[in-house]
Amino acid sequence: MMVFSCGHISFYQLDGYIPGQDYPIYNEIPQTSFTCEQKIPGYYSDPEAQCQVWHWCLPGGPQFSFLCPNGTVFNQFARVCDWFFNVDCAGVQNLYGINEDLYIIPVYNQPQPQQ
Repeated sequence: MMVFSCGHISFYQLDGYIPGQDYPIYNEIPQTSFTCEQKIPGYYSDPEAQCQVWHWCLPGGPQFSFLCPNGTVFNQFARVCDWFFNVDCAGVQNLYGINEDLYIIPVYNQPQPQQ
């Protein structure tokens, strides 16, 4: 990893990759058409922002948006910001259903009543 400084701002470049070309380097959340409408509450990567942006959809529709650090994008499967080369951004919408597992109530082995 190489570090470039420009005034008070440092830019990190992963060896062999070009920032802004091979991975997104947003410094603020861009406007996209993403909406929480018709989605269950959960965490959603935004492919329009090259997955560097993710959205938290709450019950009833409120939405909060977040920006992953440069060099990382939102991994829909793990629901964390991850190195861009670990994420297939083009296919993240196919993983939106993974949010359903947030609402699974685990079944625990409960003691059976003695007879």
